[in-house]
Amino acid sequence: MNIPCKSKVASTLATTNCRYQPAKSILCLSKNDNVVDCTLISARDPHCKATYNISAKNIEAIHSRLLKEGKISITFKSPSQMLMLSDASPSHLSLLIATIQDPRHFLSLDLTPSKQSKSLQPKADVKSMSVTTLKNYPSLTGIGFPKTLVCLTISKLNYRHLDTRICALTRLQTLDLSHNKLRKLPLVLWQMKSLSSVNLSHNLIEELPAGIRPSDPLCENLTSFDLSSNTLTSFPYFLRFTSAIRLLKVNANPLNYVPNFIRSCTRTLRVLELESCNLRNLPAALSDCYLDELKLAGNPFPAPAGWGRNEIYKDTKHSRPGTLGSLLSQCVKSLVRHGVPMNYSVDQLIPDHLVSYARSGQHCRACRRLLLENCVVFYEPVELKTIARQFTRLDQPVVMTGFACSNECFRCVTVGKKVVPAVLFFKQR
Repeated sequence: MNIPCKSKVASTLATTNCRYQPAKSILCLSKNDNVVDCTLISARDPHCKATYNISAKNIEAIHSRLLKEGKISITFKSPSQMLMLSDASPSHLSLLIATIQDPRHFLSLDLTPSKQSKSLQPKADVKSMSVTTLKNYPSLTGIGFPKTLVCLTISKLNYRHLDTRICALTRLQTLDLSHNKLRKLPLVLWQMKSLSSVNLSHNLIEELPAGIRPSDPLCENLTSFDLSSNTLTSFPYFLRFTSAIRLLKVNANPLNYVPNFIRSCTRTLRVLELESCNLRNLPAALSDCYLDELKLAGNPFPAPAGWGRNEIYKDTKHSRPGTLGSLLSQCVKSLVRHGVPMNYSVDQLIPDHLVSYARSGQHCRACRRLLLENCVVFYEPVELKTIARQFTRLDQPVVMTGFACSNECFRCVTVGKKVVPAVLFFKQR
């Protein structure tokens, strides 16, 4: 016999109250060798169930004061839990109480377990789920998240910690956790094999977890990533490991600058949104790509008074052409010179930090050689139409950082242009 109801399970050993909402369930009573079995099955996921021994020896207390309203609660000794049932038929609950008091009352009935009604039949393949109220949030016991989910949205719940049960959904491809209060993310999120689109906008995320590896599934499959309206002070470093990202949104974060390693994303990146990030210039890596859409509104991009399109500001303070550089830079240059591919690998033939350092390097504007430390740094205006098909039109010119491997290459870049000391540029900033 099946009893349609709403269930809520709480541990009797816990010191805090159970706050989640009752879940739609089915309580099944069946005969098994002169013993009555009681199984609580989720109405959404039939694989999620719990079995209880309803013998009188295992029952600590029964509260049936609200029986006429279809509500009772049963406290078990093993496991130490309280089962609270509501929205059930009073006649069915009366039969349940009678069965607990004397199992022979149920065994004498000529009943066979009936099939679930169509209204309570769980959906075979739930592919999409949207949770915007606590009432609809899957409970820790009973329903849970359907294992067939492909798209999951949990929004506007003041969510503070990511439920690790989500990371066990092997088919999930799209995850939307926007408009919550998340501050940190678990590292296990990067182990989800099917996940390709993540929306974390309008949260309180300050930084991403350390320990993300290039071999993590999310780094290989991520195509869309939205971190808009958070409190990030640095660019998401794991993006240097991604190989398929096409859409990146980092709007409304106090970033101040875009690092050099965005070069590793430019091969696949098509849409880049950097609005209201307090940017003052663009990295030279963007000059090597051609985006479908680029958004830069709300950034200061300060330019000196009288800035001309044919002017280049040379940074004499940070320019060190001809110097040897650090041992790390010399190691990377030696590997590149011998044709060693600078790729992340599982066998760790080349350390990850060495590959990351190589990919964060710039290239000479004239001869395209890899530059790491010993180079000439300069600033020049850039036409956005040369790096994006669609872009936000700005009143002020956009400044881009440029690099040259030597003074000779710098002279090639500045042919027909006026070179001005960068001291004047920084004074205007």
